[in-house]
Amino acid sequence: MRKLERDEAEKYFELIPEDQAKVLLDLRTRLLKLAKAEKDLIISYQLPTIRVSGKNFLAFAAWKDFYSIYLLSGRLGAVIADELSQGELDKSTLRFSWNERVTDKTLKTIIKAKTAELEQRN
Repeated sequence: MRKLERDEAEKYFELIPEDQAKVLLDLRTRLLKLAKAEKDLIISYQLPTIRVSGKNFLAFAAWKDFYSIYLLSGRLGAVIADELSQGELDKSTLRFSWNERVTDKTLKTIIKAKTAELEQRN
C-alpha cells in the first residue's frame, strides 16, 4: 500500500480488500457515534485515526489475519485489561480476528477509559 497523506483516510478503505473494508467501515461508524468523534478521519502514522475535540483518540487498521484498534497510549491497555472480554491485548493494541465483530460493550469500555485519560491530561 502506498503512503497516505494526512487527509487521505477515506482512500485507506479503497486500498484494502472489500471484505476487510466493510468490517472497518462498520467499526468506524460505531466508533464515531459512541465516542462522539469528529466526522472526518485523518491518517496518523499510516493509520485511520478518529479525533475527539481536536485530539487523536483511537486508530485502527487492517492486517492479513486480523484487524486492530490502537489505543494511542502506552498505559491504557493495562487500565482496561481486566474489563475486556474480547480481542487480544498487546500493550496498547487490541487485535480481533476478521470474523469477530467488536461489541459495543468493548468499544464503550475503550472509549470511557480513553476519555478519562485525556481529561486527566488537561
